[in-house]
Amino acid sequence: MGLKRLIPMLNVSNLEKSLDFYRSALAFDTVSDQDDVKRFRWATIRSGEVELMLSESNCDLPMKKGIDPQNSSEWPTVFYFYPEDVMSLHLQLVSAGFTPSKVYETGYGMREFSIQDPDGHLLSFGEDLN
Repeated sequence: MGLKRLIPMLNVSNLEKSLDFYRSALAFDTVSDQDDVKRFRWATIRSGEVELMLSESNCDLPMKKGIDPQNSSEWPTVFYFYPEDVMSLHLQLVSAGFTPSKVYETGYGMREFSIQDPDGHLLSFGEDLN
C-alpha cells in the first residue's frame, strides 16, 4: 500500500478571514462547493499544484505570533512551499501590504522567507540557490 497524496488541513478561527488571506496573499482559489463551505465551515483551496484544507474550529490555536524564520523549531508545524520565484513572491507580498520576514540565505543552500497566516500558522517559502 502506498500513499497517493497529502492535503494538510489547518484549523482556523475565522474561515472568511483565512480564505481572504490565502486568496490575496498567495493566489489560492476555493475549489470546494460554496454551499458546502457555508454549511460545514470548511474549504479546500488550491494554488498551482498545492492544496490545503481550512476548517473553522472553536479550539484554541496554539500558534505563536511573531516570526523568527531562522528558528522554525518554535512551531509545531511549518508549511514549506516551493514557489517558482522566491524573490518575486516576496516583493508581491510586500507590495500588497503583507509583512513577510526578510529573505535570507541558509547554510544548507536555500533562499527563504516566511509569513504567518491570520491564525499564526508559519508558511515558509524557499528555492535552491543552485
